[in-house]
Amino acid sequence: MVQTGFYLLPLIMIGSVLYMIQKAPVGETALKTKTSFTFLAWIVAWVAYLNFLSLKGLLNDFGLPPRVPLFIILPAIGFIFLFVTRSATRKIIHAGSKVFPVYIQSFRIVVELLIYGAFVNGVFPKAVTFEGINFDIVVGITAPFIAFLYQRDKISNRGLLIWNIASLCILTLTAYSFIFSFYFEGPVNENMARFIQMPYLLLAGTLLPCAIFYHTVSIKQMLGG
Repeated sequence: MVQTGFYLLPLIMIGSVLYMIQKAPVGETALKTKTSFTFLAWIVAWVAYLNFLSLKGLLNDFGLPPRVPLFIILPAIGFIFLFVTRSATRKIIHAGSKVFPVYIQSFRIVVELLIYGAFVNGVFPKAVTFEGINFDIVVGITAPFIAFLYQRDKISNRGLLIWNIASLCILTLTAYSFIFSFYFEGPVNENMARFIQMPYLLLAGTLLPCAIFYHTVSIKQMLGG
């Protein structure tokens, strides 16, 4: 059940990006189609890269420097930066809904439940769950309320910008909890080592980048950049 969730949720989130692109009222079908194909091509290449890292055992060393941040998180952030700074993507971002990138962050409730399920199965330590120092579920819970209030003009652009920045800080703490638990706290047993195998690798490889991506989109909409 938990493993299935780690496969299904990334597919849903990838679909959400395609939905956001296609629903943007840009009026240029060719632009949206090209952007969708570009995104899918990058995603296919990225997932192939993740599988390559996992199958070749390139992430198996839990010594320093930490390989998951080095080989996955940092490149994913680079991918996001390149994608959102494309002229076509910028047009779609600024024409699109300002509440969708906020509403969709509620997916992090499901992420936290999957993380907790993985903890119960012995894959993740307690410290990375909402019973430890992972407060990311707060972002997921508040996201629909923040989006609703923004729709009703109860929250300004500045308020939404502050929420996004605060949420990114919480996400950074969550990433830190994983890095510390797996690379600094002590030896990693065989069961916990499944963290760097499929489907658990999709947490760092797709779900974390999706959260960063939607925060980036929302921040760019608020700043107009």
